[in-house]
Amino acid sequence: MPSYKNRPIVSELQDANSDKFQALRLQRFYLAQINYLITYVVIGVAWVTEQYDASAWMAITHVLLGLATQSVFLLLFKFGINLRFREPSLTNAQIIVAILLTTYFLAFAGILRGSLVMVYANILVFGIFQLSRRDLLLQAGLALVSFGSLIAIESYYSPTAPNITLSLVQWFILACFLGCLTMTGSYIRVLRERLQQRHSTLQAHQETLRGMMGQLQNLATTDGLTGLANRRYFIDETRRRMTLMRPGQLLGVALIDLDHFKRINDLYGHAAGDEVLQGFASLARESLRDGDLVARFGGEEFVILLSNTDLGALHQCLDRIRDNFANTQFTSLPDGVHCTLSAGLSLIQQEDDLEVCLNNADQALYLAKNSGRNRCEHHQRDNERIKPS
Repeated sequence: MPSYKNRPIVSELQDANSDKFQALRLQRFYLAQINYLITYVVIGVAWVTEQYDASAWMAITHVLLGLATQSVFLLLFKFGINLRFREPSLTNAQIIVAILLTTYFLAFAGILRGSLVMVYANILVFGIFQLSRRDLLLQAGLALVSFGSLIAIESYYSPTAPNITLSLVQWFILACFLGCLTMTGSYIRVLRERLQQRHSTLQAHQETLRGMMGQLQNLATTDGLTGLANRRYFIDETRRRMTLMRPGQLLGVALIDLDHFKRINDLYGHAAGDEVLQGFASLARESLRDGDLVARFGGEEFVILLSNTDLGALHQCLDRIRDNFANTQFTSLPDGVHCTLSAGLSLIQQEDDLEVCLNNADQALYLAKNSGRNRCEHHQRDNERIKPS
């Protein structure tokens, strides 16, 4: 059955990505306003120096049109309305507005027109990383049609219009420049797409490598037969936990050996022995708390680590495991044939040496073996007493 627990997390990530891209769109919008500000400064300078062939009202009208259109775009971005459109960046729309406003400005630029006609190119640069080749061509075409229409209207209605030949030369230069800009933009976009594809491929390889590293880490710290932690992981994890112990806190360690395990292999085969090992691993996992740890130490030896315990609780836990294991009937063994275990117990304090504690548990295990097996013995410290359960 599929799990739906991660759906809120995925939704949050999607919202975060949406907020990130929306912030980038706003940054691009604010950057475009610098161009408008420069345009307004140029209009002011042209009007003050009497190079603007229109009244002050016409200049103010151009500025008001710019402020109105940009305010609309700002509201669209601020309230997220732009996300409803096929192109959330609204790049095409912003460029169209800028081209029309620039054409309106050039209509009254007088002798400054030849110097300011390249503003069209600056507008197209705004979309060079966002627009496709088709959109770039369409926007360049709009700029040429707008400027060409301005020249045609002036030459038809205004006898005092600038020299038609000069205007056509300006249009031709603009066409050449916009053509080169469009080709360059298309090439840059292709390079960008290739880089993005390689970046995606590299990320996929990195994810694969992380997965392989995780598998290697798992193989290096896990016993393949039982699925338990191995000796290396147990040692490292126990030392880590010892560094986090509070004063007076105790850890309990138990070394476990399955009694007469070699005889099981010899009499019933290694498959039966493997079932016994796996059965004990499953039983031990089910008998421990979430914060406890069980590992295979090697062969038929296992080790258990109990967190925040005492000697009485440690004895109680191991006796419960020992009784359950002795009453387990394995399918690979004949009816009535049961397995037992012996365990040596020891406590770990914050200042103890782990190797010494494991050696103490090993001595207690040796005592359990020599005392008849199927029993638990502990290493007695001078200040230790078994608390009643």
